[in-house]
Amino acid sequence: MKNITKIIVRCIMLALATFMFFAVMGCEKREFQTGELPEDYVPDIRGKLKVSAINYTYPNDQSRRGIRSWLNAFRDKYPDVTIETDFNVTDYAPLISSKTMGDVFFITDGGLNSEDSLYEYAITNEAMMPLDSYIEAFQIDLSEIYSGILNLCIIGGRTFMVGMTCGNVLFTYNVDALVEAGIIEQGEHLPNDWTWEDFKSICERVKKYDVDGITLTQVGASWKFDWQNMFTPFLYAYGGEWYDKVNKRVNFDNEAVRKGISEAIESIDRRLVYPMLNSGLGSALQNEYRKISPYNSCVFNFNESYTVLTTNVKRYNGCDWDAVAFPLFPHAASPCGALGFSVFSYTKNKDAAAALALFLLTEDGQLALHGQEGGDVPILKKLGEMDFWHLKGEGYEGKNYDAFVANYENYVPGQLGTCVPPEVANLIQKGISDLFTAYCRNEASWVDKLRKLEQQCNDTWSVLSSEI
Repeated sequence: MKNITKIIVRCIMLALATFMFFAVMGCEKREFQTGELPEDYVPDIRGKLKVSAINYTYPNDQSRRGIRSWLNAFRDKYPDVTIETDFNVTDYAPLISSKTMGDVFFITDGGLNSEDSLYEYAITNEAMMPLDSYIEAFQIDLSEIYSGILNLCIIGGRTFMVGMTCGNVLFTYNVDALVEAGIIEQGEHLPNDWTWEDFKSICERVKKYDVDGITLTQVGASWKFDWQNMFTPFLYAYGGEWYDKVNKRVNFDNEAVRKGISEAIESIDRRLVYPMLNSGLGSALQNEYRKISPYNSCVFNFNESYTVLTTNVKRYNGCDWDAVAFPLFPHAASPCGALGFSVFSYTKNKDAAAALALFLLTEDGQLALHGQEGGDVPILKKLGEMDFWHLKGEGYEGKNYDAFVANYENYVPGQLGTCVPPEVANLIQKGISDLFTAYCRNEASWVDKLRKLEQQCNDTWSVLSSEI
């Protein structure tokens, strides 16, 4: 009898627990937020928010200072909002599927890795709330923001991401080497409107050989041809419309794209650049470049982001350095990326979440984010012209910081995943890397490689389209 009673009690307790679980889940049910607002809508900015970031984005206190300053400035403006942060997320996927993602979450224009993209989060997974109606509701003046950054955050005419930094790729250079070659005088900057032709001419003038006349001892630039941000400019450089989202195709086998790739190949043939490839160079070419290494014997070196500038320029080993914008091609081709935040489409507090994300587009938000250690390059034009974000201290004064915000009308996406599906982007990344590697090893025609890559990409894109 006692055993029967215990069983009955346990069943009742289990039923109650099950009921409470589903009751709680019912209370926590989240609605999909379209981002659409009625005319003359006034956002109600109060309540709780959670901000999420993948764990490698802000791994320590130093890297979090800018973000925390942005959050604190928002709290000061909207004291009725409380904000919880989680900088230790290991994977967004389960949070999106369970609808437990933070109301506002970190993202980049190229997604988070080679397996995804901004398109995947915004369109395929419907994980991002469009912010255009809120931009209008908060009366944010988009004309004050670098247009290249804004364009990286838009998919299908809608704004799914708020960029917070101006992330263009540029070059640093050895000033002493250019002075020695008579290209500039001490204290003079290279102009940010220099062209690809200027770049080639300077690289030719600074090139040096050992006594054997074959072994290089100095070249114009280091160029990582298997990094997306350094080979995509050649796809755009001469007006090549290399992808077609309407017909879902890539177009590599056309005159404009071939012209761009041929310019890259020529820079190798003329030994203007040191071709950095993960797979290495062929033995003959490697022998010519055996005394070459970035910074030590390359006059120009690509700088992937402002946050690594201090680390990179130390590699000049005491030589004077400066910065210059990416050389201009006949068509817009300056590689750029964007870091920022998006609003989760299942947020429980859409007004406050939109306000927090879009606070990044305001002067107060940008000053808070970039005005101290842990900040970056601001995206507002008038702030970009100020010096509060410049590096301070010996060795950092008087540099060409304008390079970090120059030629913004020429910005193009550096990441392939902003233009084509990630599966296609991965094929292009591998294919272009193979193309340059094979060429440097004298193994195959780069034209044939390009044609085969186009076919492979279009076959894959066709399969993906048929699965939708």
